[in-house]
Formats: sequence, C-alpha cells, structure tokens
Amino acid sequence: MHYLISSNDIAGALGVGSRVIAEGEMLSFEEPWAFDAPLIARVEDAAALDAVKSRAVGVASAFAVEGFDEPGAGQAIVIAAHLMRDMEMFKPYAAAVPDVIKRFGGRFLARAGKLTPVAGSFMPDRAILIEFPTADDAVAFYFSDVYAPLLKIRLAATDPRFGLVARSGRIPDSARAAVARHLRAG
Repeated sequence: MHYLISSNDIAGALGVGSRVIAEGEMLSFEEPWAFDAPLIARVEDAAALDAVKSRAVGVASAFAVEGFDEPGAGQAIVIAAHLMRDMEMFKPYAAAVPDVIKRFGGRFLARAGKLTPVAGSFMPDRAILIEFPTADDAVAFYFSDVYAPLLKIRLAATDPRFGLVARSGRIPDSARAAVARHLRAG
C-alpha cells in the first residue's frame, strides 16, 4: 500500500485501487509546499500507483510513500517531508519522536519508507504521514514543550516541510489561531 501526496489536481488521475483520505484545507508550519490544495490518497498496490503516474500529466506535484497502517477516524493528517542535510544528526529525533506523537494521540500511517516520484519537481528524501484525532491535537504536538528539543534537531538536520491537512473542509479556527499565534511569536 502507498499513500499519494499531491496537489488536488491529481484527483482525476485516481482510479481503481485508490481512494482519497484527505483533501481539506492545509496549513504549512515551515517551508512552503509545492501545492496549496493538497490531496492524500491511499493507493492499493504498485499497479494502481503506476496507473496514477501514467495519468498524472500536468499535475503540479506528487509523490508516494510506502504506508504501513490504514487510516482511522482522525480528522487531521500531518505531512512531514524532509530533504536530509545530516542523517547522523537526525537519528536521535527519529528514535524519540514516536513516543511524543503518541502522547498527543497521533499515529503513523507512513514513516519514511520507500518514496516514489509521481509528478512535479519536489521529491523529499523522507516523508511521514501522521493521523491525529483533531487538528488541535496536531498543533498541540508541534508547539509542545516536549517536542521543542526534537524540533530543533529536525530543523538543523533537514530542509523540512510540515503541513497539517484537514480530512475535509477547513481547519478549525481554534487550530488556525494557535498556529498563527505561535508563528508570530517566533
């Protein structure tokens, strides 16, 4: 199974063996993404992924990451993608972050895994999908005191991207306001 992470303009290229799991509003916490309107789809197998690749002509940006868990009922999906600068420096982050994510109700759908380019120019070295019960839980995780030392490692060891995607519709005002408040504070 793979998770396709793309601009929403790929929706018409999805076929049998694919289903959209998130296509709501996105907030970016770090570097800008190659797409403003995201789509995250579960793609059943390599044949379905190949079919998407062949129909993705003109799509702004898309890549797939190998998944290992089915999506649940969470209302927020975090996409974290990295261009690696220093893998050795990153190792303590990778070892410690699962416990912190779990404390905030998050669970991995995909973690690093094998990445497959589909369309466009942005192709990370690593990509992670984390499902959270709510957008507020994801925001609380990212700006928490317990995650802060790990975030410093991540920012130093990678060229990072971190986006919060609503399963559908808009990100709740409470999460939007918390992100704005934290980003203004620096």
